Amino acid sequence: MFPAREENLKTLLCHLMTFSDALPVQFWLIECNTYNQNLSDGVHHKCFCAPWNCDDSIVLQFYDTPDSSPSIPDDFSLSIRDENDNEILNLPFEVQDDGSNYVYNLTVVPSALSPDFCDTRVHFVIINDTTVTTIAQSDCLDVQQSHENTILITYRNHRNIFGLIYSDISPDVEFNLRVPAIFFHQRFPKVEETMELSTSLVSLNSTIRRQRLLDVDYVPYYFHEKIQLIIQHQFVNIYNRDWVTQEGYELVDGDRRWPVKKAKCFLSEKEFVMRNVL
Repeated sequence: MFPAREENLKTLLCHLMTFSDALPVQFWLIECNTYNQNLSDGVHHKCFCAPWNCDDSIVLQFYDTPDSSPSIPDDFSLSIRDENDNEILNLPFEVQDDGSNYVYNLTVVPSALSPDFCDTRVHFVIINDTTVTTIAQSDCLDVQQSHENTILITYRNHRNIFGLIYSDISPDVEFNLRVPAIFFHQRFPKVEETMELSTSLVSLNSTIRRQRLLDVDYVPYYFHEKIQLIIQHQFVNIYNRDWVTQEGYELVDGDRRWPVKKAKCFLSEKEFVMRNVL
């Protein structure tokens, strides 16, 4: 996609986004430049295509708050388009009323939809079919049979959080995000309390936790923000284990002209806490 400079009006509209930044796919209102369309002085331009495997479940959601009651929800669809902006598929969103909002959900599994969807780059466009207007768009998604050096994070929450609707809708919503990262290296932080006696030391209690390093590859800032919102959820699952965040998420310094950065964060295994109490 050809980059374009933001105008002041578009910059203001970008702050009125109605799609959660914690969604697996980042959407920009059609009036706004996407990340790949934007140019910034003093920074090299580098496009980013989020990785997805063909068998991944890409769960999308947004909500609309009606101006008055009663009202009728509009119909929305997802247009999946190739690099030349030719439509590959068009899928309708399902709508539910949670009591105050119309919540639109759609799950996309590339391998289950079309062979043309795999091993290619696509982008998503959300269309209001009632008013026949284009509402929002994503940047390119790199859909392949398998991406090396990536992990799949599955996440959910009991309550609504970060603009994602979890309560009062059925069935329960669970999101996935594929992240360019390595999740392998471990450490075992230990907290120990001792008491000093007249001739010796006595261990009163100790705790050992198991942590693993989330080593994120070069991605844009919006993607780092997305990861941080995701790992703050109540349920975060990687490699069939649940993890919680107890450490800071740190961006790695680099060339100031380079628009993508690496990051590191230790995640704690939720079910692994070893204690020894006197």
